[in-house]
Amino acid sequence: MSTQMTEPMASVAQAREQKLVLDQLGLALRNLRLNVFMMPALAAVICFMYSHWLPWAHLAVFFGIVVGSCFPLAYVAQRYGHIKSVAHDPSRRLLIVGACYTTFTIGWSSIGWFLWVDGADQPRLILIMLLACTVAGNGALVGASRLMTAIAYITYGAALILVPLQAGESIYYGISVLAVLYVGYMLFMSRQIYLTARDMLILKYEKNDLIEQLARSKEDSDRAREHAEGASRAKSEFLANMSHELRTPLNAILGFSEMITSRVFVSVPEKQYEYAGLIHSSGHHLLTLINDILDLAKIEAGSWTLREKDVDLAALIAETCAMMFARADASSCTLGTDLATALPHVHCDERAIKQVLLNLTSNAVKFTPPGGRICLFAHTEPNGEIAFGVSDTGVGIAPEDQKRVFENFGQGRHDVVTADKGTGLGLPIVKGLVAAHGGHITLESEVGEGTTVIVHLPARRVLARPSLLAAS
Repeated sequence: MSTQMTEPMASVAQAREQKLVLDQLGLALRNLRLNVFMMPALAAVICFMYSHWLPWAHLAVFFGIVVGSCFPLAYVAQRYGHIKSVAHDPSRRLLIVGACYTTFTIGWSSIGWFLWVDGADQPRLILIMLLACTVAGNGALVGASRLMTAIAYITYGAALILVPLQAGESIYYGISVLAVLYVGYMLFMSRQIYLTARDMLILKYEKNDLIEQLARSKEDSDRAREHAEGASRAKSEFLANMSHELRTPLNAILGFSEMITSRVFVSVPEKQYEYAGLIHSSGHHLLTLINDILDLAKIEAGSWTLREKDVDLAALIAETCAMMFARADASSCTLGTDLATALPHVHCDERAIKQVLLNLTSNAVKFTPPGGRICLFAHTEPNGEIAFGVSDTGVGIAPEDQKRVFENFGQGRHDVVTADKGTGLGLPIVKGLVAAHGGHITLESEVGEGTTVIVHLPARRVLARPSLLAAS
């Protein structure tokens, strides 16, 4: 386990270090953009100065070498100066830049041999001074990059140390020794520049990481706030919707029971029986509301426990039809089924799927006018899923309401059709129960044409062939 955790952390650290090296390389390249264009001009001035001691043809060769060595570095500094513009392979980036900068430094270092004048101290000292300035200047310009610093000191430093040795005189040997000390000191200064650039980039990374963390924290905070506001709205909607739904049957129970206890109709037994029936009906309605609320609360809290077993879906649909037949008949609706042959069994929670079927069928009966048809169907899909549901020829649901009916207390606009709109909890409960099984719901509806609600359960819940139901 520790090895598996260490490897990703090591790869992240390696990627960060690689990016740091490339960013430092980019800083050095940006510093050289102007320098590569100034060097040919500086070489021209130097050639003019040395024309007093050396022939023009000799100086022209040196000038051509300097100009030619500037082109590759100028191209890289302008075209690939920004890290994102360089080749995707980091090692190739370093190789390209290193080769171009090496060519440039070797071209300029050739000044120590092309412009060496035998027997003349003045041009020699000017030459040594130019090389010393070159070491100092390039050490500062490319100090941010370890690669380019190494190349600069290997070429320019070697030239500064070796060029005086051409004289073969003791004073120039001393100058070479001083050059060694000078190069060492400038190398120390360049290291400070390198460390400063590195620290600056690390602080930049940390700042960017902090900004990203703050952005993520703000997003999490916004989501938490939206969740809290949603919970507050849900509570308000619950109180607004359920206060009436709960009070209506309670008022009926209290009112009719009060009439019975007052003995106003003691001489009319039929009236007492009627009131007792109304009290029972109101109590049953109240129990249904409370059960819906408790079921929805369990689903939303994730505490609904699935009691799964192999279920004969065809038998469950037939049982649902038998239970809903009386209600459909009372509404003058035709209730039927359309089941595929050899319908496989399903591994699911039988009570939950039965409640899904009852809620869907109850909705269909409620919003289908007299003479309409209601059909419970089931079949397997080509992808192995099983699809079942209820279709009706009822009032339908408007497109703008189709998403809302699956929200808590969400209802379509059926006021003109029926006064019994329900609480708007049926379809949210269906959606939650289906989601608990890993399935999903699709709704197809047209106003005035009817509605079809299809439940899709995943293929992993469909048995290869029907099996005997587990003993209850």
